[in-house]
Amino acid sequence: MHARVQQLGHVERASRQRPVAEVLADVLYNLQEILRAEIRLAHVQARTELRTFRSAGALIVVGLLGGLLSAFFLLCAIVAALSFVIPVWIAALLVAIVMAVVCAVLLRGGAHLMRSRADEAAASVEPSAEESTAWSGPPTE
Repeated sequence: MHARVQQLGHVERASRQRPVAEVLADVLYNLQEILRAEIRLAHVQARTELRTFRSAGALIVVGLLGGLLSAFFLLCAIVAALSFVIPVWIAALLVAIVMAVVCAVLLRGGAHLMRSRADEAAASVEPSAEESTAWSGPPTE
């Protein structure tokens, strides 16, 4: 322990003789290295988390594709059933129009919900007048 204390004391004496520009350059270099290390750490952590969710994500994608195929075959069955009553091309057109309307309603509702949530998030980020005066301290006269 004593040798380490002497060693630190020796470094301290030596650092007093270094020019300020050199010390600042070393400080900036060390800050850059710390930042690079933090970025590498965040990258490794994100990769590790993504690996844990990879199998779950694959199952979700397969489930979504299966659901889309099911919906497609259901629509084909509806067209086939309607073709007993009306010509096939009219049945297909009717199903396509109904699906377009349903999708338009869903997209419009989703866009409205996203806009309202974005407005709520923006409102929660902007400080109110009372909050900003509370942080600025007592009024000066």
